[in-house]
Amino acid sequence: MKNIKRKFDFKLTHNFLEQNFILCPKQVAIETPNLVLTYEELFLRVKRLSHALLENKLKKNDRVALFCKNDTAFCELMFACSILNLVLVPINFRLTHKEIEYILSDSKAKMIFFGQEFEEQINKIKFKSSLPKRNIKITRNGDYDGFLNDQTNRLEFNINSEDTLFQMYTSGTTGHPKGVLINHRNIVSLIRNGKDKLGPFKENSISLVCMPLFHIAGSAWLFFGIAAGCKNILVVDINPEQILRTIIDKSVTCTLLVPSVIHMICGSAKRTKIVINNLKTLVFGASPMPVSLLNKAKLIFPNTDFIHVYGLTETTGMFMSLNLSETDDDKMLESCGKCFANSKVKIINDKGSELAKYEIGEIICKSHQVMKGYYNNVKETNKVIINDWFYTGDAGYLDNNENLFIKDRIKDVIISGGENIYPIEVENVLLSNPLVSDAAVIAAPDQKWGEIVVAVVITEEDISKDFETNLLNFCKNKLANFKIPKKIIFKESLPKNASGKILKNELRNMFN
Repeated sequence: MKNIKRKFDFKLTHNFLEQNFILCPKQVAIETPNLVLTYEELFLRVKRLSHALLENKLKKNDRVALFCKNDTAFCELMFACSILNLVLVPINFRLTHKEIEYILSDSKAKMIFFGQEFEEQINKIKFKSSLPKRNIKITRNGDYDGFLNDQTNRLEFNINSEDTLFQMYTSGTTGHPKGVLINHRNIVSLIRNGKDKLGPFKENSISLVCMPLFHIAGSAWLFFGIAAGCKNILVVDINPEQILRTIIDKSVTCTLLVPSVIHMICGSAKRTKIVINNLKTLVFGASPMPVSLLNKAKLIFPNTDFIHVYGLTETTGMFMSLNLSETDDDKMLESCGKCFANSKVKIINDKGSELAKYEIGEIICKSHQVMKGYYNNVKETNKVIINDWFYTGDAGYLDNNENLFIKDRIKDVIISGGENIYPIEVENVLLSNPLVSDAAVIAAPDQKWGEIVVAVVITEEDISKDFETNLLNFCKNKLANFKIPKKIIFKESLPKNASGKILKNELRNMFN
């Protein structure tokens, strides 16, 4: 059996697990602090879970909600839902009570699986629609394991690659979160076209899954590792010291991290004087990466290939990438590279016309990874998918080699005296100052200029009273005069949503 060539052109997501059951049954599939499962054990548990879900009379397209930290239950439910043609609704456990209540009500989930630490929170939920059939607490040798059926025989259903598997909710920085419908074709296309750009994803690879699985960055990373037959180590809570120790002790070959976690890891490594030589690949994305932070990370991981990816929940995660070790052009450190083979992008103006190279406009993409749409929300779907092109809401430009450079969210662009100012450019300069640990740049209304640039800054340590002047002088050498902040506000923290993105609308409220 070992000589069978691994395939990546399946139609359905659970086909990858079935393949690993044949090719590498004794290989560790998932490792958590409390449980280790081989591909054979994972396969059999998925079958037992599938039969248990059937016993609870769930039918095609019924929603099953999952509310927990990273756990093997995510993988088991994902594959069980794939087999049964159900839809998994992973919920961000960091959301507010009202947001969780809204998602459960909006999705009309028929069952809820939840981590035992969230039991009190779940019990307080007031459902505005029909009550779920059953709530299952995820505990080992308890409610969850007791729920599993003893049957492991094969189940056959008529499933189409266009059928929805995931309903992942957006961050909801404005208005209610929207349920993004991700189907089998989206996931299989992601795996087939992205696996060789990232990784390395092979049977002997050890992948560290740090990001929460309710977020597309975390789950997409897990998809790659499972499909390739890797060992996948799940991180339950973000602890920079523990992540560094795991990479060393477990001989991790590849991982994906968001910049905020890389920032924490760099701080921890600097304090403990740790340098990691064994990590082959570190993929980063989901939010802007300041060049100054990237350079710090390269000192901690001197032998590591850094790969920048770009994508959204609506594109089933990353659909573009750039391996920074393949370029010696410093300017390319700001690029997220080129599209996977299944995707293409264009840059357009506000009238929908395609722009020339190096002209900044909205990034739109066409890909087999683009979502089916938003759940029960045709109006919003039609706003963002037009003639098969997905309108990202991000601003950027393409160079002559089709490399993409992202400037900012279109709604965050500052227009001062007729000039467009992209906050990320100013933020990168501020973050290159060694005393600045975090920064957000926003617009404030101004009678003369229309809008002015305001920076909200968090510092690494106590600062002198003349630091504001020093910081402005620091910016003068690196930014055009009209881009330099007209006002700097020092704070102890920045408001962020449950996915770690800065809530600039809350900062702008300071001036309303």
